Amino acid sequence: DVTGEDLVQRPDDSEETVSKRLDIYHSQTQPLVGFYQERASQPGAAKYSLVEGVGSVDDITKRLLSALQ
Repeated sequence: DVTGEDLVQRPDDSEETVSKRLDIYHSQTQPLVGFYQERASQPGAAKYSLVEGVGSVDDITKRLLSALQ
């Protein structure tokens, strides 16, 4: 630790919690990606864009704004 302070682990920052969140993502969120990708491929459908959420806030913001144009 750079600051020398005691490290504190939040109750929601455990392996079990992360595992549960990933299970929920894979069962509930990830299927929506496929759903919207499929819908976007149909004529007259809403636009679908995949925007990677990795990087600096400025870089992600640029990618989001570009996708919205």
